[in-house]
Amino acid sequence: MAEVFAGFVVGYALAILAAPLGALALVRSNDRTGVAQRLAPPGTSVIALSVVIHFAAIIVLTALGLILGMALVGIEARRPEGGLGSPNLVYTLLVLALTAVAVIPSFAVPAVRRFSIAAALVFAASFGWAMPWLATFG
Repeated sequence: MAEVFAGFVVGYALAILAAPLGALALVRSNDRTGVAQRLAPPGTSVIALSVVIHFAAIIVLTALGLILGMALVGIEARRPEGGLGSPNLVYTLLVLALTAVAVIPSFAVPAVRRFSIAAALVFAASFGWAMPWLATFG
């Protein structure tokens, strides 16, 4: 049960970080890309956009954290060995694989390459390493 709660906490923490950073990135890039102009036209309030992104990020990232927490419970029951600086090597490799599958297609768009690499590193570090360690404290 501590693993599931740890996933929720990590997902919530990432949602708090993602909202203002995502809103600022979207507003700053709306002079270069048409997608950003449609999502946040010039003159859009960063605070209002941040609230919308925060609402969506809380739903998505906490749900993802709960699912990954349940996966950690199942993997921990079968393969509890640690490795790569994590209490559970198999779980960390699973998170790294999921991160790669989600991020590699975004490398085709040069405008978001740096952002997607940074987001992938934060996601992998948060869910792959911080979450299992947080679960050991509970």
